[in-house]
Amino acid sequence: MTTSSAPTSQSIANLKQIAENLLGVSEVTLESIDGGRNSRVYRLIAPSAVYAFKTYFRHASDSRARMQTEFDALRFLWDNGECAVPEPIAAAEGEDCAIYEWIDGEKVDEPTEDQMREATSFIQRLHRFCKRPGSARLRPASEACFSGTALVDCLRGRLAPLMERTEYTELAAFLRDELSPTMESICARSHEMMGDLFTRELAPENRTLSPSDFGFHNALLRRDGGMVFLDLEYFGWDDPVKLIADFMLHPGMQVSPDRKCQFASATLREFPETLDRFEALFPMYGLKWCMILLNEFLPAHLARRRFAGMTESVISARQTEQLSKARTMLRLSADASPFRYGDKDRTN
Repeated sequence: MTTSSAPTSQSIANLKQIAENLLGVSEVTLESIDGGRNSRVYRLIAPSAVYAFKTYFRHASDSRARMQTEFDALRFLWDNGECAVPEPIAAAEGEDCAIYEWIDGEKVDEPTEDQMREATSFIQRLHRFCKRPGSARLRPASEACFSGTALVDCLRGRLAPLMERTEYTELAAFLRDELSPTMESICARSHEMMGDLFTRELAPENRTLSPSDFGFHNALLRRDGGMVFLDLEYFGWDDPVKLIADFMLHPGMQVSPDRKCQFASATLREFPETLDRFEALFPMYGLKWCMILLNEFLPAHLARRRFAGMTESVISARQTEQLSKARTMLRLSADASPFRYGDKDRTN
């Protein structure tokens, strides 16, 4: 399903037919709920149960198979006894649709200490699944970078299409005068800190399995108090540095600086060989988040927002907001070590 327009009665009818075929039932009901910016989610009411029905956006310029990645990841985790994620029920690969367990829960606004421990424990369990049967068949996580050199290439790959958006004059000035020179400085400093390790690929045994978009923005608290982690569209093999840095840097979470550092410290104990690399590469991931914040200016991402139902006025306001956040993130990235970063984090 690649249309970028709002759902029509005909498209809803088509989705109902897909859901009925997948479940082998008739007369299902679809109720639209708030989804992510890359998908639409419906409450699927079948004769004997309620499910989540998810349709995924796919743009011609993006080859990532989000539906298959998420469904395979959840199937692997459930097969290994992991219940802190939704159970996968059925998928229609050709339609980019899938059915999952319906999670009756609430969003986590500001996580408690116990909830932080649940998040850390989930990441530790994922790492222990690395040697389980079937793990070798899982894909690399989205934009996984296993060396400093690969991360530099990733940053340049993200910068190039932004530089082409010259019709946005304020964006163009920010990229030319602020982001580009700061990026060169940070990358050079990180290379100096790591020496030859900067170009050396991280050994497979030092990698981990990661949601790659992990945090409380993608979590629900069940009525019984248990935590469920959602949206594994980017799941796969990853560098633990990226996992930890993304949790600390993600601008969509209301997590206190102290709790971010608590998560980083606890997770680094699972990966003790990662500390020096984390210190060196953290500012580079800050640069990456600067550019992620600016995705709102890119055609493919604009198409996703429209697919998810955003109006043009909301998109324009969001572009202004994201450019402001990118400026803040860049300033912090230029001079922040990971464990000082929390004290100065004002991007949320």
